[in-house]
Amino acid sequence: MKIFLIILSIIGSVVGFFVWANYKTQKNHKRFTRSDVVKALEELVTSDSYWHDNWELFLIWKIDDSYLESVRQRCLRVVRDYPPETSTEEISKNGLAQIRLILEELRTAPKPDVTSPTQSP
Repeated sequence: MKIFLIILSIIGSVVGFFVWANYKTQKNHKRFTRSDVVKALEELVTSDSYWHDNWELFLIWKIDDSYLESVRQRCLRVVRDYPPETSTEEISKNGLAQIRLILEELRTAPKPDVTSPTQSP
């Protein structure tokens, strides 16, 4: 009986750790910035990138910023509409081209100025 309680305690601790880690990851991704999104997209489109962890997490977790969330939704549609052509791809070549366009938009779109107050007429 004592061993059973020890094993149950260990399992509970492991599960608790993963629940906590998942919560922290979700909380961090909600606060994604433009540079975080650019990094995630670059990770996918860069030919020398072998790991796409940021890209995959970017797709999974919602972002509090409405513009960046709309970018995430667009990327999800691209992934859905341009599935991989081979088992070694995450997305088709046409899909990569679409993601590159979104990435270029992120790089060139004016950044909102949150430091200056909005003037009312």
